[in-house]
Amino acid sequence: MDVTRSPAGSRSWAVPWPVWLVAGLMVAGLLSLSGAYGFHGDEMYFAVAGRHPAFGYVDQPPLTPLLSAASVAILGASPTAVRILPALEMASVVMIVGFIARDLGGSRRAQILAAVTAGVSGYLGAGHLDTTTELDLLVWAVVMWLLVRLLAGGDRRLWVAVGLSAGIGLENKDTLLFLAAGLAIGVLLYRRWEVVRSPWAWAAAVIAAMMWAPNLAWQAVNGWPQLTMASQIAGYAATNRAQALPLLWLFTGPLLFPVCVMGLVWVLGSRAAAPWRPLGVAALVAMVLALLSGGKAYYAIGSAALFMAAGGIILDKWIARGHRRLKIAGFGAAGVASGGLIALLTLPVLPVGAYAKTTLPATVPDVANQIGWPQFVATVEQVVAGLPPAQRAHAVILANSYSEASPLILLGKSLPPIHSGHNSYWTWGPPPAERTVVVHVGDWRPANWAQYFTGCRDAARIDNRLGIDNGEQGKPVTVCTGIRAPWTTIWPALRTIS
Repeated sequence: MDVTRSPAGSRSWAVPWPVWLVAGLMVAGLLSLSGAYGFHGDEMYFAVAGRHPAFGYVDQPPLTPLLSAASVAILGASPTAVRILPALEMASVVMIVGFIARDLGGSRRAQILAAVTAGVSGYLGAGHLDTTTELDLLVWAVVMWLLVRLLAGGDRRLWVAVGLSAGIGLENKDTLLFLAAGLAIGVLLYRRWEVVRSPWAWAAAVIAAMMWAPNLAWQAVNGWPQLTMASQIAGYAATNRAQALPLLWLFTGPLLFPVCVMGLVWVLGSRAAAPWRPLGVAALVAMVLALLSGGKAYYAIGSAALFMAAGGIILDKWIARGHRRLKIAGFGAAGVASGGLIALLTLPVLPVGAYAKTTLPATVPDVANQIGWPQFVATVEQVVAGLPPAQRAHAVILANSYSEASPLILLGKSLPPIHSGHNSYWTWGPPPAERTVVVHVGDWRPANWAQYFTGCRDAARIDNRLGIDNGEQGKPVTVCTGIRAPWTTIWPALRTIS
């Protein structure tokens, strides 16, 4: 194959119509399920954080919170409102996997096979939630696609697009640095000196750095809280590393995992894939760096887009050797089984009553934690309404975590001011001085509140009424009176980064 030119048609958005169909079906399926259970706590936190515009937050750069807040402002406070963008982002990844397969030299069938593999993979589950992960996965896929073209001799001005994409990615999540480090090692290892000598490549680095600079400046001014956050995550390094292989297996499809493995082997070992060898090295180095740093197992999983695309090419060649209908049927069955399992584990496909009777809530807590927020908010509202008028006039809600504060802000009615010492909530300041009656939501942090109040009583317990043991089930709602010191004195001790 002539690697100085991309395959015919690759200078456009042209891919076979089934690739578009897979992406469209993904969007339709995700949006049809988007409101089935409810918000995730992280989603509500981002929507509230975006109402406090800044160049950064304690636990992430600003882009996802700002987009989440905009979605709620335009479409209202509903799970569907914040999940439209994630669904579109993951459908875009499916398209990009098709583009990569095409630009790697894959046939029409290879492009379709690659897109289907992506469509029934962990990208499907990721598209249900509005977190920093979805945009991160999209940016990794876009950068991989652009690098595939550049390493095959594409227009060097594409480096500008790489820089812009990386800059956007870094304003959402800094995990893209793992890929950058891996690419540098891959380029040097395979002596792709034309990349190092290209002024366009250096321009890309400058563009990305300039776009990232506002967040870096915010972090510096505020004492680098994201480093503290990273150290907290690294405290679970052993667990994160143990989850790496199971997550890779599940994300790439329980029965389609070999497709990605074959794609990786092809990129690293095939003569036809020689131009893209640095990308294979980059992906492996990124994963190693993520694990060495103690980061979460999914931090470098965005490179799966490349290997799904390459795996589609290998599948196509295997099918072409004979027994085509049988092999295509086998692939289809494996795809349905993989996609079905991922949907069962990550999407609200079961009626909530039936879901509550399964073992799934304990298996995948992220889904269970989408259930029970209306009951949660109603319980706190009832406690506040039950306060004597004199206490209610001076009441403040103090939540243990952002997951408990955010639904009260987004979904609550006629509630007193809501505060928390958790992550970015602490930076938004303490309660007003006159708010001396505390309705505390969640477990105590710090554990001993006798130092702050003369008396506390449990007023209620959170109950989702389904018996689902999620993150809020059974948590107390406590009323405290007789504050012992001003909030300005108490507030520094309440800060928690986790």
